[in-house]
This record gives sequence, structure tokens and C-alpha cells, in this order.
Amino acid sequence: MTTSVFAFSNSHVGASFSLPLITKDPEYLHGYRAAIWYQPDSLIWQHLHIYFDASFGHWWVTNDTPNKNLNIYSVSPIFRYYFTQNRSVSPFINASIGLSYLSNTRIDHQNLGMHFAFQDQLGVGATFGAKQAFSLSLSAMHYSNGSLCKKNAGITIPLMINAEYGFA
Repeated sequence: MTTSVFAFSNSHVGASFSLPLITKDPEYLHGYRAAIWYQPDSLIWQHLHIYFDASFGHWWVTNDTPNKNLNIYSVSPIFRYYFTQNRSVSPFINASIGLSYLSNTRIDHQNLGMHFAFQDQLGVGATFGAKQAFSLSLSAMHYSNGSLCKKNAGITIPLMINAEYGFA
């Protein structure tokens, strides 16, 4: 087993919080996403780390529509590739595809089709500090049922900001 000296050193569980900066579908979407994550030692290599998160997202629209809000529960593996790792800043990219449960099948005028969806996320960021316990990233996120049913409007958030902290 090869472990990284810097990234996530002594930080195998943590939490993250995300806010949308730009939303697309639906247009007037607002909300947040909170997650807890777990990083097993066996999935830490020199540049690639794989960890798992479980999240809760609450999303709402501000326009006049009968379908104003939606909660999303998700679990996903996250693949994080570190370009370089040092004691102060370690830049990375993230990619993730997970499973989600949507509390409603509609938000705004969009028919999401079913309660099941995939959560896709792609991001870029960096970890900071001597223990590399804190990270900031920008990401794009999309929820869709992958055309498993006839209706598949999806939710698209082209730009989110994410703050993450590793506890121990």
C-alpha cells in the first residue's frame, strides 16, 4: 500500500458544503449541498485518491411556480487526481458519478421523470495547509435520470463553489 505524505494526511473523514454560483436548469434555482465523506487508506495512491461521499441537497426556485423545492439525497465515489502535492497548496481535479434520490419529480416547470437520478460532478480545486485538511474547489454538477424514463429534464448547475474540511 502506497500512501501520500501530504494530501489528506490524518484526514480520512470530513465534510463539505457547496453553493451554486451559476444555475441553468431551472433558471431561478437556488440551494445548497452538504456532504460527509470517507477516504479509505487503501484507495490513496501517489496522485489518485478515491473517496466516497453521502450528501443532502436542498434546492428551490424563486419564480412563481407550484413546484418550488426539491431535496436530493446522493451517494457517490469521487476520483481526485492531484497534479502535484506539497506542504502548502496541492491542486487537483475531481470527477464523480453517483446515485441520487429526488424527493419530487418536478421542480419549476421541469419534469424530472422519476425519483431516481444520477449525480455527475466535475471540478478543479486545491487543498491547503500543512495537514492538507482544507480545500476549496469550483465544480459543475448535473442531475439526470439518464433517459431511463420518457421524461428527463434534469438539473444543471454550471458553477458551484465547494468548501471541504477533513477531520481525522
